[in-house]
Amino acid sequence: MEVVFLKTHRISTTISQKHWELLKEHSEIFETQQKALELALESLENSSKQSPVLTLEEKYWMRIKRAKSAVIIEKNAFKFLIETTDVELLSEIFSRDKTIEYTIELYFQKPLEECSLKEVIDRLVINLKITNWFDTVDYTDTGGDYKLIMTHFFGFNFSKIIRTSIENMFKTYGVKADSIVSVKTIFMRISKN
Repeated sequence: MEVVFLKTHRISTTISQKHWELLKEHSEIFETQQKALELALESLENSSKQSPVLTLEEKYWMRIKRAKSAVIIEKNAFKFLIETTDVELLSEIFSRDKTIEYTIELYFQKPLEECSLKEVIDRLVINLKITNWFDTVDYTDTGGDYKLIMTHFFGFNFSKIIRTSIENMFKTYGVKADSIVSVKTIFMRISKN
């Protein structure tokens, strides 16, 4: 019969009264303090391995939630508000408050100017997707510029408001963006120069 010796280590520490009570309780269940502590550590290890990795969208939502910068409104009510809004005034408010710039900076936790153009576009796309304002948001790198295509069902006013907001954000960033809008689509070319 082969005898196996496990290498063990002695520890000495202090714990709060609350945790002392927990250790006593679990020591009764698992027979010894050693077993209770070892099982607790293994449980911590296993739960950290099982923690799901958050997607970029989920991380963004967590930041927006903490900042309390978003409100939820039913889509048809939002569509009605957009259809009946003063487009010029709302565009001015979005531009003045730099709403899109703010959300990108919130995500990166750094000024817009310190982001690469690709980072800005990637985070813009994530931002546009998580708002649920758009049916599709896609972009391609064509070499000399980026082409961004967005589709939605909120109408022409919405297309104009979003076009102005995004173009102003890119102007603030220091690149040129040109757009063509329709009732349900926004086509945008963002220059890399």
